Amino acid sequence: MIYEMLGDSEVLKDFFILERAEGCLTISEDMPDKVNRFRMVVSTSGMFGRKSVRLSGFDSWKKEEKTQIEKLLPLFQDEIDVFLDGKVSPKVKSEKKFFDLPKPWEEEKWNDHIITISERAGMKISRAAAESLFRKVGRREYRILRELEKLSVFSNEIDQLTVERLIDFDKEVEVESLAFDFLNHKEDFLSSSRKCMIPFAYFASVLLNIIIDLGTIIDIKKGKMNISWSEIRKLSNTTSIGTSRIARLVGYSFSSTKEQRNDLTRLYSAESLKSLIDLLQEIDESIKNGKIDSEIAFFKLHEESSKLQVTLG
Repeated sequence: MIYEMLGDSEVLKDFFILERAEGCLTISEDMPDKVNRFRMVVSTSGMFGRKSVRLSGFDSWKKEEKTQIEKLLPLFQDEIDVFLDGKVSPKVKSEKKFFDLPKPWEEEKWNDHIITISERAGMKISRAAAESLFRKVGRREYRILRELEKLSVFSNEIDQLTVERLIDFDKEVEVESLAFDFLNHKEDFLSSSRKCMIPFAYFASVLLNIIIDLGTIIDIKKGKMNISWSEIRKLSNTTSIGTSRIARLVGYSFSSTKEQRNDLTRLYSAESLKSLIDLLQEIDESIKNGKIDSEIAFFKLHEESSKLQVTLG
């Protein structure tokens, strides 16, 4: 059987293959002689029993490689199971399977996705626990699977208390959230920075990237008030900034997003962002010169940025 595996969920594709084939051989897009490797597999299929092979990243293979594979597939489709990451020619008899990954902003669908992954892995997780896990580790589904596997050591039924007690925040998720707390002037920014114990240099590098993206959007948006989702997609294509990042910067809220978002392009100007960058550089030099430590750096950033808000209006 030839399976076209469509969609972006690599974890669900893995489960699909595991449920149908043991010891599946993978031929990936970065391997040399891919076509010859495939010929070797199919030519020996009758000697050692039915075999299966995954053609990883098939959509990104060279055109001539794909063409040669598509010519070979009909000759062996009754003797070998082939799992393709992508599409094949309509001339090839195949079965399409869809493994869609939720969009970055579809929080409720991500919670559903976590529940699906847990079920496929032989576990049961409550919705509250799935929400907590998503909040802590973000949208990387292999990280989600690894954390579920760790929790299964304690129980195959996972509740919210177990997640809160045993799973730490993913640093990348946590530091980005902290950076947005700062830009949104959240009152608990300092207490949050102390709780997460993130080195200031790491925080500053993430914040700087967000500031640069924000400056880019401000320059293109040019004072326009509200923008639509189609405009966000156009901005993403123009700037190579992810749609979910742009949506967060301009305060665009989806029906599935629970948090209240500010339009940061209206809170900041190009001048205020430049002053923030200068402040980050000044604090970084103070740390390197031993004048302040990482914890004091957060206090200094909070204090000095508050003064900038008053000065710049």
